[in-house]
Amino acid sequence: MGIRGKMLMGFLILVFMLFASGALSVFELTKLGRTVKGLITDNYKSIAYSKAMLEALEVQEKSVLVYISSSDKLNVEVFTQSHNLAQLYLDSAKMNLTVSNEKLYIDSIAKSYKVFNSSTLSFIESDSVNLARYLNLVHPRYIEVTHHVKQLMTINQSALYSTAAYLEASAQRVVMPGLIVILTSIIFTLVFIYLVNHFFVSPIIKLTKGINDFVKFQKPFDVPLETKDELSSLKESIVNLISLWRSGVKKKAEF
Repeated sequence: MGIRGKMLMGFLILVFMLFASGALSVFELTKLGRTVKGLITDNYKSIAYSKAMLEALEVQEKSVLVYISSSDKLNVEVFTQSHNLAQLYLDSAKMNLTVSNEKLYIDSIAKSYKVFNSSTLSFIESDSVNLARYLNLVHPRYIEVTHHVKQLMTINQSALYSTAAYLEASAQRVVMPGLIVILTSIIFTLVFIYLVNHFFVSPIIKLTKGINDFVKFQKPFDVPLETKDELSSLKESIVNLISLWRSGVKKKAEF
């Protein structure tokens, strides 16, 4: 292979390695960004659903308490509307499972909420609507269902912290392949420089020195080369030129 081919191949390999480094880093960063974005979005949705359920449950409890003191049927309508909202957010949470065992928590919420709702309706429709009976029959069910909702919120908040830790660890995994390729590229560059010096620069220096020694000191032109490329052809041309020059000098001396 000629000098041009060797140089071109060396530069192409170096460009390829740098391109591979950049492409790998971009791919890993894009993949990481999509993964983390999906995890954070899903966890945030579950937390938002949990907060909305707690707010709806709070409105239900307040409407029942107001109903106890006023017996206003309007508060029953408010309870029903809040029940529909709480059920909507619960159904949305069921469709957004992101954390391990999250379904168990949601099932606990659904079960306890069903008991709370039925207990509250039984209380409202009964003839004995008073605070003492509410505290014994309904309020414990309210505490239970809100406890399960808060557990769901807690596990999703913990998942957000886990996602942050995953992001930190993944960032290191993303950087490492790029660093490895860059380090490899540096090593290859040093090797490439050595090969250029060994096979191109050093032979040219030797040829130059051999020519100077021949011209100045009439030393025989004997420069060993390890390559079979344009430099080897150049050496042969120099040897032929020296031979022609010596033949010309010899013929001139004979005349």
